[in-house]
Amino acid sequence: MKTLLTNCKTRLRAEIAYIRSSDIYITEDIRLIRNSGSYPAIGLKDGGVQFAALAGDQDEDTLQLTAAAYVSLQKQEAMLIGAAGQKGVLDIAEDIIAALKDYTFAGVYDSALPLSQGESEILEDEGRAIMMVSVVMQFTRFT
Repeated sequence: MKTLLTNCKTRLRAEIAYIRSSDIYITEDIRLIRNSGSYPAIGLKDGGVQFAALAGDQDEDTLQLTAAAYVSLQKQEAMLIGAAGQKGVLDIAEDIIAALKDYTFAGVYDSALPLSQGESEILEDEGRAIMMVSVVMQFTRFT
């Protein structure tokens, strides 16, 4: 899982140029608002890992990862669907899927597929509010 998180962070930093590299990061909780950094941003969170023994002495490992897209609070429609020269959380979620879907990290994984995209949410803390949409990705490898 550690390697998957690091590889996904590197891939998203390379593919999504309109978000600063430092604003694509690994987080312990996708619902925490960071004390530093700017928006838009992407937070990566580890998910579950399932192990299965298959016939023929083969194993299947299925790893899930959540990528959360964040934008700062502004006009509500623009936060969701974007505006001229500005990406909304749904645009960022699409770009996350496009960057990670079918990207197997040079054959480390046998498949990389999106499982779900959550609904938009407003997250608030003391004086700050952001909008978030999460994307759950699944990576499978056979060993």
